[in-house]
Amino acid sequence: MGFFGKLFGGKKPNINARELVLDITEGKMVVNGKPVDIPCHLSVLTNIFGKPRKFVGKNRENINFTWDDLGVYCYTKGNSVVYCIGVKVNLGDISTDLDPKNTFTGTLTIGGEPWEEFMAGGEDFEVARQRDYCGYSLFSEYTDMENGDKNGCHGAYSGVEIQLPLDN
Repeated sequence: MGFFGKLFGGKKPNINARELVLDITEGKMVVNGKPVDIPCHLSVLTNIFGKPRKFVGKNRENINFTWDDLGVYCYTKGNSVVYCIGVKVNLGDISTDLDPKNTFTGTLTIGGEPWEEFMAGGEDFEVARQRDYCGYSLFSEYTDMENGDKNGCHGAYSGVEIQLPLDN
């Protein structure tokens, strides 16, 4: 560990992408057994996932971060407060520079249920599904927006984003 790692008390996290376990339950996200509240400070995620790639939007107000090797990304306010965490599991019809270079290969559950099955019970919006759970709003785009599988079968979604509802 270098001088700055010692100074700031951190070491580089060693996470195997296939062993990453995310669970949304009881109003929090649990990452490999560590609870993470949303919103949280960016440092909470960097302590767990390591250093992310920074993405600055065209308006320079939106500064977001991506952990390319893990298939995880987040949206921030003020470059430090994370209000939304997302995982990308499939490449969809629409891609952005924010998208992770690799897809999420770990395990994601919502309320103890596999995430795709959980999202299948959400409200259909033609190109995506939305569902509320324990104070969070969850949003999943269809992988194929023109022929989206409204039944939510395996592979129907490009991923899921977890955030507080916009009215909070």
